[in-house]
This record gives sequence, C-alpha cells and structure tokens, in this order.
Amino acid sequence: MAHAQHPSQDQEVERLPLWRLLFRVILATIIVGLLVAYSMCFQVSEGYKAVVTQFGNPVRSVHEAGLYWKWPWPIEQARQIDVRRRLHNTPYTATFTRDRRNVVLLTYVAWYVEDPLLYLQSVGNREEAEKKLNGIVIHAKHQQMGQYELSALVSTNPDQIKTGQIERAMLSDVAKEAREKFGIHVEQVGIKRVAYPEENMTAVLQQMRAERNAEAIGLRAEGDREAEAIRATARVEREQILRAGREEAGKIRGEAESEAARIYDAAIRLDPDFFTFWMQLNALKTTLREKATLILRTDQSIFKILTDTPEPPDAPPRQPPPENPPATDPSAAPTRPAEKTP
Repeated sequence: MAHAQHPSQDQEVERLPLWRLLFRVILATIIVGLLVAYSMCFQVSEGYKAVVTQFGNPVRSVHEAGLYWKWPWPIEQARQIDVRRRLHNTPYTATFTRDRRNVVLLTYVAWYVEDPLLYLQSVGNREEAEKKLNGIVIHAKHQQMGQYELSALVSTNPDQIKTGQIERAMLSDVAKEAREKFGIHVEQVGIKRVAYPEENMTAVLQQMRAERNAEAIGLRAEGDREAEAIRATARVEREQILRAGREEAGKIRGEAESEAARIYDAAIRLDPDFFTFWMQLNALKTTLREKATLILRTDQSIFKILTDTPEPPDAPPRQPPPENPPATDPSAAPTRPAEKTP
C-alpha cells in the first residue's frame, strides 16, 4: 500500500520535462569541463619560475610569469620555484693562511636560482641548496686563504689588505661550480667577520705593533724632511732679510756719519778751543765712571782742562814758550860782534 502511494524514481525521471533534463546534463558537463580546465592550467607569479614534471620526472621549465597549460594531474604537475635573491651566511670555519696562521672566517653568499630544471633535479629545495653552497664556499676558502698571509686580512697598512682580491677569487671558484652543478647563480661571496684563536692573538698584536712602529718611523722621517726644508727656506730668507738690513743700515750709518762729520766740522770752525774743551770733558765723563780707578800723569792732554783754564774771549792770545830756551849767564854782558875791516 505504501509502495502504491510513493512512485519510484524511474517514474519521476520519466515524468521530467526534456528541457530540464538537458539543462542538468549541460550544467554537469560545464562543471566537469571547468574542473578539467582548472587542473590543466597553472600560473607563474613574479619572482618565481616553474618546472613541469611528468609522472614525477622534470620535463620542461617556465621562466616567465603568466598563465600556462599542462596535462591534468596525475599526468603532469607544476612546481613553483622561488628565484628571488637570497643572502646566506655560511658557518664559522677555521682555515690556515700561507704563514700557517689559523683564522676563523664567517662568510656570506648572495645567490638565486638561474636554471630551475637543473636546480630541481640536483637539490630540490632551498635547505639542500644552502648545504651545497656551504661545502663549495668552505673548499674555496681553504684554497684561496692558503695563498695569502695573515697580513692580507689584518694590517694597519692599507696596501697590504687583500680582502677584496680574496673575495673575488672565492667568487670565481664558487660561481662556476654552483652554476654547472646546481643551476644556482652566485652574485657575491664576502668575508663578514674574522676571528682568531687565542694562540694567534699574540702574533696578531705583535704584527700590528710592528706595522704601527714602521708607520711611525716613516711619518717621523717625512716630518724631519719637511722640517729641514722649512728651516733651509727660513735660513735663506733670513740671510736675504739680514743682507738687505745690513745694506740699509750701512747706507743710513754712512749718511749719519757724514752728517755728524759735517756738524763736527761746523762746531770746530765756530770755536775750536771750546770744542776741544767740550770733547775732553766728555772723555773724562766716559772714562771716570763710578768705582773707576785710573793712574795717569797730570801733564797728559786729558787733564789739561784741570790745570789750564780757558782764556776769556777778549784776552790776547798767549805766546807759547820756547821749547828749548838758551842758557844765559847773568855775569856775562852782552857783546856785540866784531866788525869786520876791509
């Protein structure tokens, strides 16, 4: 009785209109087509590349951003690979220099994926790629540092520092191997930090002290050369100034002496006796100073002013006494010479 009241599904489908049945079929076809189309396309974003694998094996790579097609899963599958630049710090590693000094270097690597197909086949992911880079960098570090001494890393003389040269040599070794084996392009390899074991600190300090002393000696020598050049120039200029001064002083002295001689000559002509008297007074004043003792005869010319007083201007001039007066006999009478007879 219940079966009579509820008709079966076949009877309901038979009673559906034809247009509704066609609508359902078309809608189902569209949905399935969209699902199949969605599984057959993939999009590559900026900063990424893609590798298409067929049954797990890489078959082709896509390098440009955009929309691409592939066979639906499980036939083909697209794997996105980040190709943006990355900075990786390698671990601290100890290495020896050419002079057998042990140094600990921390290096860094700037890299990105250049060949995504080779990258996926060789390493597959970022962690494995950085492990491979660590091994390559450490090998290049040992090889290059063995060709340089410790002063190439640490020195007070800038000409001895070879850090840039070492980094370029390491980059050349690392970049070639990374590109050929792993599809990785290495842009830069650099030394980030230099550390020293405790046993090397004394040698480093001694080397730095020796370099500082050598630099100080060079600076002192250069300063001495410049100082000597300045002193030589100053001596030449001093001699030129003194020579010019002596010439000018001689000229002035000559003019002064000429003028003094003219004044003396005029004074002598005006009153010779007074000029002589004044000159003798000045000589006494200059000679007989405080606590001065001289033993001279009073008849010397300098003391004549003490015994001989100058005559007044209106007195007649004195006749000088004869130098050798003839001897006279008071008893003898003057006689006249005998006259001569013809």
